Amino acid sequence: MRPAASARDRRNPGAARIRHPGMDTVEIARRRFLFMAAGAALVGLTGCSSVNSARNTASGAVATPVQLVSDAIRIAPGDAAAARAAFAGFGSAFLGQMLPDGPVTNAAISPYSLFTVLAMARAGAKGATGQQIDAVLGAAGDAQGAAVAAVDAAVAEALDRASQAPGGTVTVQAANETWVEQGFPVRQEYLDQLAREFGVAARSADFSGDAEGMRLAINAWVAERTNDLIPELFPSDSIRSTTVLVLVNALYLQASWAFPFEPRQDGTFTTADGRAITVPMMSGLPLAASGVKGPGWAAVSLPYVGSGLAMTVLLPDNGLDAVLSGLPEIIDTVATSEPGTTKFDVTLPVFSVRSVPDAAAVVKALGITDLFGDADLSGITEGGLTVDAFVHESVVKVDEEGTEAAAATGMGMAASAPARPEPLVVDRPFVFWIADTTTSAPLFLGVITDPSATA
Repeated sequence: MRPAASARDRRNPGAARIRHPGMDTVEIARRRFLFMAAGAALVGLTGCSSVNSARNTASGAVATPVQLVSDAIRIAPGDAAAARAAFAGFGSAFLGQMLPDGPVTNAAISPYSLFTVLAMARAGAKGATGQQIDAVLGAAGDAQGAAVAAVDAAVAEALDRASQAPGGTVTVQAANETWVEQGFPVRQEYLDQLAREFGVAARSADFSGDAEGMRLAINAWVAERTNDLIPELFPSDSIRSTTVLVLVNALYLQASWAFPFEPRQDGTFTTADGRAITVPMMSGLPLAASGVKGPGWAAVSLPYVGSGLAMTVLLPDNGLDAVLSGLPEIIDTVATSEPGTTKFDVTLPVFSVRSVPDAAAVVKALGITDLFGDADLSGITEGGLTVDAFVHESVVKVDEEGTEAAAATGMGMAASAPARPEPLVVDRPFVFWIADTTTSAPLFLGVITDPSATA
C-alpha cells in the first residue's frame, strides 16, 4: 500500500464509499467431435474468503490486498431454459467466431466464465453500451444475473447429489472478484448489484502505485482457484498504472466418471484435415450410454459421479460445420429429449485442450464495440471508463477416470483517455480577440495577415 494518498485520492477523498466488514463465503471415435458440458462445468461457490493471503510466484511472494465487500443478498435463480438458451447461444457464437477459416483446430471456452464477466460489466453499462452487451449475451441486463444464479443453483444441487453417491469425487469451484483502485469513486450501488447478482467480492488495489505487482497478485488469485491450470491469465503489460477496475471470474472442475472407462488402447482418429492418426482411445463402459440422434448427428451424455453433471459429446456425420451453425438448437434438443432415447457403446479419445482466444477481438466482431472505446459505464462511476483488457483462457483434460477443467476471464478498465485533439495550425491570416470569460465582450479585436510585421 502507498504510504501517502495519490493524486486521485486527494481529488476524491472518501469517494469510493465501500464498506469493509467481513463477508460470508457463499460458496467419438474415427471422426472429429465436439464436446459440451451439459449443465456441468460451471459454478458451485460464489465470493471468496475474506482472509488475506500470500502466494509464491516466480517473482517472489505476492500479497493479496484487503477485501472490500457489499452486504447485498444474492438474487433468486432465474428460469433454467432461459439460462440454457442464453449460455448456449452466446457460447456457440463466441466459439464459432474464434475458430479459424478452413480446417477447425482444437478449441475450448467457458461460456459461463465469459458470460459472467461481460454481465458484470453490463451491470454498470448504460445506453448503447448496455444494449450491445444484451444483444450478444442473448439476455436483458436484469436477466443476466438471474441466468448465472440459475446455473449456480443447479450445480450446487449436482454437487450435493455427488456427495451422497458412491465412487469418485466431484469438485466445482468458482469465484468472482472485483479489484478497485484505491480512492477510485466507484458507485456503491454498482458493488451492491455485483454482490446481489453474481456473489462478487471486491478488493482494494494499487494499480497506480504497483501495476505489475497487482498483475501478479490477480494472476496468483486465479492460479490458486484453478489448481494452477491457469497460472497467468493477464499477460505482461495488460494491467497498467492507468487501470482502475478489474473484473475476474475463475472456474475449476474435477469430476470422476460415474462409470469409468477401461484402460486406454490405441485407435484411429481422422483429423479435420483428413489425416488418419493413432491416438489413445477409451471404451468398455460397463453400461451403455444414453444419447440422442438427430439429422446428421448423434450425441451421447457421459455422467459424472452423482449424475448431476455430464459431458455431452456431439458427433456429426459430415463435419463440424454442419452442426456448429445450429449448435444452440442441438443443445436444447439434447437437454429436452427423453433420457435413454438411444443407447451407445462409446469409444472416445483421451484428449486435452488449452485455448487462449483473442477475447476482445471476438466480442467486437460479435457486436460489443462501445465497451472498448466510447463506453457508457456511468453505472460504475461518474467519470468516463473504457475497457483496455479482456482476456480468457480455458483448459480441459479428459481421460479414463474423468475430467479436469479450468477457465478464467478477466476485464481491465481504465479512465477514458481524452479524445485525440484535432490539429489546428495557425499558418494563414486569422482573427483574434481578447475578452473576459463571463461576457465575452471583446476588449481587443484584430486580424493578423503577416506576423513578421512587428509593432
